[in-house]
Amino acid sequence: MKKAFVTGGSGHVGANLVRQLLEKGWTVRCLVHKDTRALENLDVECVQGDIINPGQLTPKLKGIDTVFHCAAYVAVESVDIPLMETINIKGTEAICEASISAGVERLIHFSSIHAFQQNPTYTALTEKRPLTKNDQKVAPYDRTKAEAQRRVVTACKKGINASIINPTGIIGPHDYKPSRMGKVIIDMATGKMPIAINNGFNWVDVRDVCNTAINCVEMGRQGQHYILPGKWASFREITDVIASLLARRITYLTLPFWTAYLALPFAAIK
Repeated sequence: MKKAFVTGGSGHVGANLVRQLLEKGWTVRCLVHKDTRALENLDVECVQGDIINPGQLTPKLKGIDTVFHCAAYVAVESVDIPLMETINIKGTEAICEASISAGVERLIHFSSIHAFQQNPTYTALTEKRPLTKNDQKVAPYDRTKAEAQRRVVTACKKGINASIINPTGIIGPHDYKPSRMGKVIIDMATGKMPIAINNGFNWVDVRDVCNTAINCVEMGRQGQHYILPGKWASFREITDVIASLLARRITYLTLPFWTAYLALPFAAIK
């Protein structure tokens, strides 16, 4: 029986990943924070530890076949930049170091589409696009995810067999906390966001992301990164789906993106 160690197991992606691993017969150990609602009544071992302390992490990785590193600080506005750098960069570095020390066979790192340079905007974004620069002028989340990805590539040169996945905007079930997009959907459904935006993003189902991550254990190449897109949809389309499910109107006005730039969530996404 394969043994998995999941960081961020109580988060949106982690909660779905854990369920899929269990369904596929894996034994699962999760590094968790305080809120473990997403893992209630699941046959998993929950452990606590300092994500940036490889000395603490190494003993917890003994006997583990694959580490799935999902833990991250995701935010666009009101960002605690030092904390984001600590969790996203130093945390990834510590997981890589601990995995090497513990003799872990595989590491699957969950990065983001935002790790890549966002310009040129209207050119297809592929795996050949350079990572965003480690520049303070770059959005903190983009910069820290790119830097974390570089740390994984460096760890590969030290012996860890790691692959990297770069999903687009993640949506889907088991979003207990909820995630940032989960909050937006709740606000739409409860009438707190009566205005729709005619711009959008590429969205991918969290279940597809997790299934790909598990397949990557056998099929992914060392040091390679893989973009995981889904389907582009505008916020107008998303509100239409929610309204259809609720059988009532939830928005009363659609604005062009530029008018909502400073007022609505996801204004930083172009």
